[in-house]
Amino acid sequence: MEQEQIKKRIKYYECNMTRTQHIVAYLVFAVLIAVVFYIYYHSVIVSVIGGVIIAVFQEKNYSGSVTRKRQSRLRLQFKEFLDIISISISGGSGQTMENAVRDSVRELQMMFNADSDIVREISLIVSDYDHANIPMADGFEELGERSDIDDITSFATIYKTIQGKSSDFSYIVSQTRDIIKDKVEITQEIETSISGAKSEAYMMLVLPLLLIVLMTTVGSGFLDSLYSGVTGRLSATFGLVCTLASYVIAVRATEIEV
Repeated sequence: MEQEQIKKRIKYYECNMTRTQHIVAYLVFAVLIAVVFYIYYHSVIVSVIGGVIIAVFQEKNYSGSVTRKRQSRLRLQFKEFLDIISISISGGSGQTMENAVRDSVRELQMMFNADSDIVREISLIVSDYDHANIPMADGFEELGERSDIDDITSFATIYKTIQGKSSDFSYIVSQTRDIIKDKVEITQEIETSISGAKSEAYMMLVLPLLLIVLMTTVGSGFLDSLYSGVTGRLSATFGLVCTLASYVIAVRATEIEV
């Protein structure tokens, strides 16, 4: 791993997407939204304007979801890290916490790729300890602040409190691991249920659009009045507003902080 990559300190509560990724996401949403507008209005100008404007807000929502997913991924990876060090320092092996953390980097690299967040962060903590004499407890505390993940912050607080003060260090670490592990597993179950509900909501949003497209193409002019006249335009606008409102409600309802 490159030394510069190891030293990179990321604030996980902030969006870390590149400018190119932001642009690509915006363009994709602009096209998709324009397609939805075209289904309701059959007007290229209205579709382009609608896509360009609304895509700005949708891209921001997407950036936020990317940030939350990265935090969730780091939380799961940290659980695996706790499993590794708990095994290393338990069973009377005499392994110190510092050595357990140092050795965990190799196992984490085998479980995840070398560029994964957990490998980079633990490598950074080890590097600070070996070359700058920064206590690992301080390193975990700093990681907790940058990640904004309660589990990491809790572990750092416990580590800093009991370091060098307890003969039952391995037991306390093991108990801490079990508590955090149970919390992560419960969180995963809730997130799985939320994902299922979100998929159903998206499907319900897509079906009306498919129905309109089908009736437009094979309906022998059944929906022609939708695209002409004041009444038709008002009906199309009402349908579009309902579609967008349903999407916003579906997204907000499934963005539950666990």
